[in-house]
Amino acid sequence: MQKIYSGKTKDVFTLEDGNILLKFKDTVTGSDGNIDSGGNEVIGEVAGKGGSSFHLTLYFFELLQKAGIPTHFVAVGPEDNTIIVKAARSYGLEVICREKAWGSFVRRYAKYIEEGTPLPSLVEFTIKDDERGDPLITKEAVVALGIASLKAVEYMEKTAQTITALLKADLAKKNLELIDIKFEFGEVNGKPLLIDEISGDSMRVVRDGRVLLQNELAEAVLS
Repeated sequence: MQKIYSGKTKDVFTLEDGNILLKFKDTVTGSDGNIDSGGNEVIGEVAGKGGSSFHLTLYFFELLQKAGIPTHFVAVGPEDNTIIVKAARSYGLEVICREKAWGSFVRRYAKYIEEGTPLPSLVEFTIKDDERGDPLITKEAVVALGIASLKAVEYMEKTAQTITALLKADLAKKNLELIDIKFEFGEVNGKPLLIDEISGDSMRVVRDGRVLLQNELAEAVLS
């Protein structure tokens, strides 16, 4: 096993069989010292957060599997808070599905919208580029730049909305409200599918008017 990448919230290793091992970490992202799953800066650690992300990812991937939505998940890893996944070519994009205006969306469009305003499962694409602040990119530009084919872009948009609706309904059963969620997609054997994770690091969920922290979300969902 060889480490090939150390990300903000996960370490990535290659395995002898060609698969990839993801290890979830206790690090949290945010800005100005405040934890925010939409942040690009690591601001510290929270004990148990890696375990929360691991267990939530397993929970949500199982939900998608039952719904027939393909992911790169293979199995639980041999170490604590690890999963084994198929090696995929990432598109290098974040695909964000928004149910309500929040965070960066409000900062961009505050002239036109207030925080908490409902949105129609609005999908946005951003480039994963911390140095440039993960800039927005249009679907047409994704295709024009050769980042992904039109077919893959349409798949990502439709699948992001389908998964969001599925998770939103599941969370609502627990009196939790999904505000927004970001996905990463890639290609395995030339076909697009969901990769990376689905956890408190990739979504905002509200209960009683407050966005839950990762450990709080895991407790609310898994208890």
